[in-house]
Amino acid sequence: MFLISCKKMFVCDEKFSILENQAFVFEEKILEFGTLKNLQKKYPHAKRIQSPQNSLILPAFINTHTHLEFSANSYTLHFGDFLSWVKSVMHSRQNLSQKAKDELILNTLKKMQRTGTGTIGEISSFGSDFQACLQSDMRVIFFNEILGVNQALNSSKKDEFFKRFQKSLDFQNELFIPALSVHSAYSTNLELIEWILALAQKHGLLLSTHFLESRAENAWLRHGKGGFKKWLKTLDKNAKPFCHPKIFTELFKGQRTLFTHCVHLNEFEWLDLKYHSITHCAFSNRLLSQKTFDLKKALKSGLNVHLGTDGLSSNISLSMLDEMRTNLLIHRDFELKNFAKKLLLMATFYPAKALDLNLGSLQTGKSADFSVFEIEDCDEEQLPLQFILHAKEVKKLFIKGKECKF
Repeated sequence: MFLISCKKMFVCDEKFSILENQAFVFEEKILEFGTLKNLQKKYPHAKRIQSPQNSLILPAFINTHTHLEFSANSYTLHFGDFLSWVKSVMHSRQNLSQKAKDELILNTLKKMQRTGTGTIGEISSFGSDFQACLQSDMRVIFFNEILGVNQALNSSKKDEFFKRFQKSLDFQNELFIPALSVHSAYSTNLELIEWILALAQKHGLLLSTHFLESRAENAWLRHGKGGFKKWLKTLDKNAKPFCHPKIFTELFKGQRTLFTHCVHLNEFEWLDLKYHSITHCAFSNRLLSQKTFDLKKALKSGLNVHLGTDGLSSNISLSMLDEMRTNLLIHRDFELKNFAKKLLLMATFYPAKALDLNLGSLQTGKSADFSVFEIEDCDEEQLPLQFILHAKEVKKLFIKGKECKF
């Protein structure tokens, strides 16, 4: 049993409560809140965790969308146009995958932890990130991903995928949680999509998918034209859109799904408020999509919108703090102080709901996933904004009540 206190606390509940001079007792879960003096009296045998005098405690960040298999990318992939980027990925992915050894991926995970992230949603395309994710003390939602345009190859695609998927099920534990991913509506034929959805339903697993990320994808899925038409015909001479975007969303009806990007989605009513959420990757969208996600409209629709960094294939940082700073700059139609609070919830409370995890806020009975930062004296009204602007690395990070070692 442990006891920790702080000068300020971001509870990250719906109201974005900020507490002062509070403490709490925890094991794997948070047991009780109160003043340090009262809790020391009630729990005399609890080990006190030392924190800075000017400390801020908040829930560990949750990054719902990463691609660790591309952790070696730097100066290699092409930005500015989505199709140019896709072609550069296809040209370089084998080389980048070979460079992304376990040691590099583990170091990448440690960097994320040092900036306050305790949980990730990892999109695994090939399974080469499996061992590192399993070894890490990060909580990993491991989205086994499938894609395939040519239906003639479906049998071999299923065989290869099922081996990866079964391996992840064999090693499932509280910090390594298997899930499933359909790459996208343009890259995965309907037979494979329906097969994956049936697997998800059978095992009760989360789903993730990339959706309407680019102008090229939007033109292809809605109208069967544009740059994708020429490119996909090199993979399948009979290539045509597998389904309209609305039909694609309907395939996921009743299944908990994270739709990532949605930059060209205007019809937010297509998504189910109960089961569907949107992962917003602002930095990645700026490099690839040539359009800004309509965050204000998405939030107004009532959908759960949370943050992700995407991978280093389309970002230069996997820090959620950097991602929040990017959002502050890109979405200029939000008032800064309130937007800062919303962004912190989009990195904690909202993704926990999307992933159906008992964490993301500091409340009794929640998993003891939290970070400790050192801050300077600041007006409380300004504190969430100033924290996003200036915070860099944690002093401590706890996942399920256990302190992470960097």
